[in-house]
Amino acid sequence: MKQRFRKTRLLVILSLVMMLFAPSFANAAPFAHDQWSYVALGDSLAVGIQFDGKPGDSYADYIAHDLENIYQLESYTKKFAVPGLTTDGLLEQLTMNVEAQQAVANADLITLTIGANDFLNVLKTSPEDLEDTEKVKLLFQKVQANYAQVMGVIRKLNPDANVFLMGYYNSFYAYPAEQQVVFTQLMQSLNQMIQTLAVGSGSGFVPTYDAIAMNYTEYLPNPQNVHPGPAGYKVIADEFWKQIKMVVPVEVERISGKNRYETAVAISNIGWESADTVIIARGDDFPDALAGAPLAYKMDAPILLTGKTLPQSVKDELARLKAEKAIILGGKGAVSTYVYNELKSLGVDVDRIGGIDRFETATNIAAVLGGDPEKAIVANGLDFPDALSIASFAAENGFPILLTKKSELPEATKKALHGFESSIVVGGTGVISENILANLPGAERYGGENRYATSAKIATILNPADKAFVATGADFADALTGSVVAAKTNSTFLLVPPTSVDDSISGAATELGIRHFTILGGEGAVSNNVEKLLEAIK
Repeated sequence: MKQRFRKTRLLVILSLVMMLFAPSFANAAPFAHDQWSYVALGDSLAVGIQFDGKPGDSYADYIAHDLENIYQLESYTKKFAVPGLTTDGLLEQLTMNVEAQQAVANADLITLTIGANDFLNVLKTSPEDLEDTEKVKLLFQKVQANYAQVMGVIRKLNPDANVFLMGYYNSFYAYPAEQQVVFTQLMQSLNQMIQTLAVGSGSGFVPTYDAIAMNYTEYLPNPQNVHPGPAGYKVIADEFWKQIKMVVPVEVERISGKNRYETAVAISNIGWESADTVIIARGDDFPDALAGAPLAYKMDAPILLTGKTLPQSVKDELARLKAEKAIILGGKGAVSTYVYNELKSLGVDVDRIGGIDRFETATNIAAVLGGDPEKAIVANGLDFPDALSIASFAAENGFPILLTKKSELPEATKKALHGFESSIVVGGTGVISENILANLPGAERYGGENRYATSAKIATILNPADKAFVATGADFADALTGSVVAAKTNSTFLLVPPTSVDDSISGAATELGIRHFTILGGEGAVSNNVEKLLEAIK
């Protein structure tokens, strides 16, 4: 901060600074709980001025999306953010603008980016002042006093809000070190001051300097403009979100019916207002249904369950959805001709995808799925947990689920794998042997010591998210029917014991920072104790 600017350096940087002063622009959750009002305050970074000088999404817009994604957003505004805003301007806004005061007073979350323009304004109008150590010192003292007053007003208006203050990055990375060193030192000193004020006001400080420095050319794509591009704003938002989501309360919801058939209908109600196509699977046996999630996702179709006859609740759901087509998974031994005819009598076109066994059924489902997927999923077809743990990930990515035995690769699966260069093996060596893995194309294993550890590994490595669907690992039905909605809502998927939460699952939830859990099934499938344990996860 005490180094002196040379006038030549100031002239080099001045053209960049001018870009900061750009014109401003104007700016259903399925679950009900206490949601947040979010107010973004500050300068052009809060507004979202882009690297080309045009308005766009700011880090605040990405944060609002993150909150909406976990059903936590009630309202959001960045209307009080202004390009070129200084600490003087923000202090005036908070003390004179009644609408801004009301927004702050009612907010649950406030983010703030302010301070850099106080220095950039001087650089723009009186660059020689930055050659004077005393003037720089006085400017810092003024900014610090203003910032302290700003935080005092915010805390007086709203002592309970979650407030996060942003630190600044190096805007002048493209210039020689000797031309940017003084300004970067000013920004780092400003960041230290902001961090001190954040701690003193019970707020969070969000550093961005190192995050942007990881890839300047991607995050600040125009060396002649101090503003980020979309990727830069996203990485800033990610730094905010790491801290914000830790103070978001954990919410646990439940989707259930009086049995697995009605739970499937309830899941369909949550996921679809209407659907041209539905998938029908046997509700009391899993083999032919294991591979169905990717196909259901591709067709935007709920998975509904049947017994020896079609439940009335399923008939009613077909009517609500205005379904025109039903695809049965499995041969006549799985879903009877009687059910087929019941569906036909409802005026629904019916197709069946089956095979001589579960392995051939899975390959036939994969054939109908089509496309040109880069990977295939291989899971044990003689038990259900691992295939269901990965079902939502497979669905979202369009990867077919193929089935194998522990130590023998069925011929149908072997043929289906022709043409694939890589595959994902689900489960440990106890469910799929090393010999099988060695004979699969480009295979990578994701498995744990049990079904829950496998589920946790898939969630943390392959399918991370801020929200999760949770189903019992002791039965297949709820996980099967919920997997498509999990994929539709960009959620991860976790299996739990019926009355507890495995340590691997609680560890995965903590690592991911999951803030919203949706339990599938009634208390007989997943007990209230599980709900309490999930609520306690930090």
